[in-house]
Order: sequence, then C-alpha cells, then structure tokens
Amino acid sequence: MKSAIAVKCDQRGWPVAIRWRSRLAPVRVLDAWEDVGAWWAGEGEKVFFRVELRSGPLMELYRDTATGGWQVYRVYD
Repeated sequence: MKSAIAVKCDQRGWPVAIRWRSRLAPVRVLDAWEDVGAWWAGEGEKVFFRVELRSGPLMELYRDTATGGWQVYRVYD
C-alpha cells in the first residue's frame, strides 16, 4: 500500500501527527530508519518511520528525501 499522506513534523522532521480518515491524528514514533531504495530503478533515499496512532493502527510511513513527500507504506491490522 502506497498512498500520499499529510504529516505534521517536529523540529527534527519526525512525524507527530498525520491526516488520517479526515482528521488530524497524533502519532508516537516507535522506530526510524533510512533506506536507499531501488537505486537501480532511480529511486532515491527514504526515511521510514514505524508509528502508532493513539486510536488506530500501527503504520509505516516514509518521507522521500528528494521530494519531501510523505507516503503510507504499510498499515498493520
């Protein structure tokens, strides 16, 4: 699952809230890591975050460092 998402960040650029199901939902970062992506296919570096919504699912998000755009990578039920 990859879909664009609006993310509110702190001073470090880490997510503190996301726009989820038409509302701003606070998140807690559980883990963060960098990935170079499929460089052979022209993908750039991404910064991934595993986050927990206060009243929702566990998710993985990433920020594309080239564009600054955010995507939902995975949602855990």
